[in-house]
Amino acid sequence: MMKPKEIRRQARMTLQGNYFFAVNLTISLTIFTLALTIVLQSTSLGESPLPLNQALFWILNLIVMILNSLLTIGLIRYLYSLCKKEPIVQPWPFLYAFRNQPDTFILTYLFRYAVSLVWFAPALYCYLKLPFSIDITNMSAEVVQLLTHMAAYAVLACIPAVLVSIPWCLTEFVLLDDPYCSAKDALQTSRRLMQGQYFRILRLWLGFLPLCLLGIGSMGIGFLWIRPYFYVSMGHVYLELRRDEPEVL
Repeated sequence: MMKPKEIRRQARMTLQGNYFFAVNLTISLTIFTLALTIVLQSTSLGESPLPLNQALFWILNLIVMILNSLLTIGLIRYLYSLCKKEPIVQPWPFLYAFRNQPDTFILTYLFRYAVSLVWFAPALYCYLKLPFSIDITNMSAEVVQLLTHMAAYAVLACIPAVLVSIPWCLTEFVLLDDPYCSAKDALQTSRRLMQGQYFRILRLWLGFLPLCLLGIGSMGIGFLWIRPYFYVSMGHVYLELRRDEPEVL
């Protein structure tokens, strides 16, 4: 099996000559999601003291996240086609998940999101206790304490959230190979493929950490290049495991 360095090297070779279009797709997806988020934030529903408005705000946030996940499938599908050396040439590649059992993609996304989100419950609790508006020049001791606890809980939650997400990290590729697969079967297949691969995948993901830090330092611009690189790497992992264990599909 390929080592993490070899996987990343293979991903870079795959993206040679294709990075421009991959980054353009990522930019389009990012701009669309960002625009929806800005529109949602401009409604000020989250700052309303009315429980109904706050509930509507969180529901709309969930809808935006689901739309983003479905559109991301189109990006992953294009990058996966590069891994298979079968480039997809078609208009509106982002709409693939909307045309092919979107409910299955949504169910798998919600499951994986819930499994990871549960670890952030303490941080979310602190966030909900914060006042609607915060004056950073004059914060009370209670607000500072809540912000400190929220940050600490969020950092601590990242470790288990990443670990529990590893078994399901190939679900999208399973569904792309078999669009008629059920959500349950796709999750189970991903879990079977990942047996014995935890440490290797964790090392692969940790190899992207320096790039992610650079992406944060560039105000998120670097992630326009990092996301295709990451998805192509995971595509090669899936293809390798599928060749080794073809009977599970």
